[in-house]
Amino acid sequence: MKNFLGLKLLPLIINLYIKTLRIKLINPPPENKNCIFIFWHSKMLAGWWLLKDKNPAALVSRSKDGDILNNILMKWNYKVVRGSSSSGAKEALQMLCDLVNEGFSAVITPDGPRGPALKIKNGPLVISFKCGVPVIPVSIDYSIKKVLSKSWDKFEIPVPFSVCTVKFGSEYLYEEYLEENELEALKSEISSEMK
Repeated sequence: MKNFLGLKLLPLIINLYIKTLRIKLINPPPENKNCIFIFWHSKMLAGWWLLKDKNPAALVSRSKDGDILNNILMKWNYKVVRGSSSSGAKEALQMLCDLVNEGFSAVITPDGPRGPALKIKNGPLVISFKCGVPVIPVSIDYSIKKVLSKSWDKFEIPVPFSVCTVKFGSEYLYEEYLEENELEALKSEISSEMK
């Protein structure tokens, strides 16, 4: 039953649900921009859907929740790579790099799949360095939302017919190795554009 829900019903339900939102885009990149889009794990309900037309490739964990997300994203024509910081990270990042080099845009929740919340892991910057494409932070804000306060990421569910404001940030090309304090400062700057 769970597999049926993940495979068949959930993509349709989310499609209909997200279409009730009044989406406002700010500073969207060119249609065929080859880059790495990142947004917080708590915002992914709208995030994955909003980027489905950007020739996307996604990094999804190997967990059971990842199985459901994998099914949804494949319905939305994502190229999906399975792996996370705790399982198959090196291989997954290389596969994602290969797809970016083929012209896909990577889509990543950089604090997923298990946190810490609102902290960027190194994956997006590694891909930027290897592939020579920029990281673009994406800020997603719901005017009215339900916050799941007991979830590790404080997952957000927008209320139907609320406004969803999506702001695409600056381009960050990671071109040279940075020492730890400089790297953390860069990640902090990128994070500031995702609030």
